[in-house]
Amino acid sequence: MTDEAPVVFEEWPTGGGRKVGVARLNRPRQLNAITLRMCELLRDRLREWASDEDVVAVWLEGAGDKGFSAGGDVAEVIRQVRAGGPRRFVYGDSFFEVEYQLDRMIHEYPKPLIGWIHGVCMGGGLGLVAGASTRIVTEQARLAMPEIHIGLFPDVGGGYFLNRVPGHAGIVMALTGLTINEADAIVAGLADAFVARELRDELISQLCALPWTGSGATDQTAVSRLAASFHRRCKAGMPGSNLQAYADALRFIGQQPDAGGMRDALQLAANEDPWFEAPARSLAQGSPTGAIVSFEYLQRCRRLSLPEVLELDLVLARQFQRHHDFSEGVRALLIDKDRKPVWSPTRLDEVSAELVAAHFSPLAGR
Repeated sequence: MTDEAPVVFEEWPTGGGRKVGVARLNRPRQLNAITLRMCELLRDRLREWASDEDVVAVWLEGAGDKGFSAGGDVAEVIRQVRAGGPRRFVYGDSFFEVEYQLDRMIHEYPKPLIGWIHGVCMGGGLGLVAGASTRIVTEQARLAMPEIHIGLFPDVGGGYFLNRVPGHAGIVMALTGLTINEADAIVAGLADAFVARELRDELISQLCALPWTGSGATDQTAVSRLAASFHRRCKAGMPGSNLQAYADALRFIGQQPDAGGMRDALQLAANEDPWFEAPARSLAQGSPTGAIVSFEYLQRCRRLSLPEVLELDLVLARQFQRHHDFSEGVRALLIDKDRKPVWSPTRLDEVSAELVAAHFSPLAGR
């Protein structure tokens, strides 16, 4: 019987008498969509383990066969907004604030933190594991930042890690929700090793048997070597990388000067190769405001530190809650599920500079 706690914590014994902390997202029926409560539980336990000298590393995974996490539970955020009243933004404001605190904590964690990425890993789920010190991806993994479909921007530090994807492919991911496979994840720098799912237990056994020292840097070296050894065993089982196969076209698309240029370049690519049809359609049908704000966001984040990016994320997330397209996108895709969002404005060339600037303006008193 599945434990009802939204996050399950365990501690695995190691050969040296120490422990590996285990955090398992535990909403498999909801594809482990992340709630405010889950973020609070993870933040508090990770903080506790960071100070516990008996805990030498953390293993982060998702329950169920379908995936690590489909992202943040934005449907609940928008249900609160749509309910109206003076407290309609309280949940969302708190959710984004705690989620980004957690993302930063994972990026800066003082001990090895291993993320096991299986199946769907998107949006807020990718934000969680992107900062892990060792990201292990398994077969049939599907990674994406699909916020364009719901009128949002690629938050959870996306301005930091997407700008570091080689060949300008990160901005294409940001504006199209492009789904990448396990080989792409390694090419993109979003995963460190590929390990077949059937070897998970063997990997964990060898992880716990490492000669742990309690020194974060020394132990991380040992974890990285272990992950690399499994990757060498398994890498022949990876599919081909689409990011590599289409690198030249993706670079051209990602170098366009604005969202409209990217839309046009994607359509030209789709006319020549059907692989580009889905991302071209996603940008063409996605939120025009979301696309232009996301493009500007990626440009602004290019020279920002992770804390600066996450600070900007919070400004934007709070503003998106208070503008039309985020609520409408979530309604259409996740609440009513009619898949017919009515964006406002409806076209890229109708999105005003004032509307874009408003999204980047901190709320009064914040």
